[in-house]
Amino acid sequence: MKSLIKPLLLVMGVALLAALGTTPLMAQTVLDDPQLDIGNPLTCPVATSCPFIFGGTEVFAVPGTGVTIYNNASKGGPMTSPVLLIVGIPNPTGSTVPPSGITVGAGTTSGLTGLTGQLGGANVYGGSWNTTTGAVTGNPFTSGFVYSLIGLNGSNSEQIGSGKNWNNADSTVNGITVNNWDLFVYSITFTSGLFNKGTYITIDFTGGTLPVGTFVIASGCTDFTTSQCPNGNSLGSTPFTTSGLVTGGGSPPPVPEPASMLLMGSGLLGLGGMLRRRKKVNA
Repeated sequence: MKSLIKPLLLVMGVALLAALGTTPLMAQTVLDDPQLDIGNPLTCPVATSCPFIFGGTEVFAVPGTGVTIYNNASKGGPMTSPVLLIVGIPNPTGSTVPPSGITVGAGTTSGLTGLTGQLGGANVYGGSWNTTTGAVTGNPFTSGFVYSLIGLNGSNSEQIGSGKNWNNADSTVNGITVNNWDLFVYSITFTSGLFNKGTYITIDFTGGTLPVGTFVIASGCTDFTTSQCPNGNSLGSTPFTTSGLVTGGGSPPPVPEPASMLLMGSGLLGLGGMLRRRKKVNA
């Protein structure tokens, strides 16, 4: 029996390498603090039940109809109004526009009142977007750090361009080759209360659906003053590892490729033949 262990391990090892060979691994990044995570409101309606609260290893699949922004800051205090929702649409055409309207709701523990959202909105953080259309100045973009392109500070793990995180994720997850991106900003405002750690805001897009391949991130501030934020340490942003990526639905479980299955099957059949022959010899 010992003589069969090496062939079995070899077959399993080769099959595993073949299965993994066509799926590039994306770079892991250090999470920001304070941190705003993006989640799927369809599978995580209550913040305490959502896996993205605890951080992740890659982007999170979200539907094109809405997202959840979760305040996961371990330090830095609560966020103040407004919180920015940023969407990046891949391969825009001349008619590419984000949804024309959004409906905003809040978690029952958030303590926020008068919560509303609009495309664009007052540019209080010194960024570079149209306050009516939400379009970021310079659209479309082919490369760069996303927050920097908008004129904000934030996680440098949010990158676009050939071989960068956003492009790689779309290629790996959705099979989309991205040449350029349109960036849009929404302002989420509330008249009173604070967006505290451990609470969340749910956002529904009512004017349309974000196309597959769209990225969703967020930005905010704690103890907002024009001199302190976004140019100080109290900025909140979304790292790549907790971004939202529109996949058209939830992420299906990985399915082994046909070639890998064939290789594994052939190996097991060969192993079965060896066992039968060995049994006959020992009979």
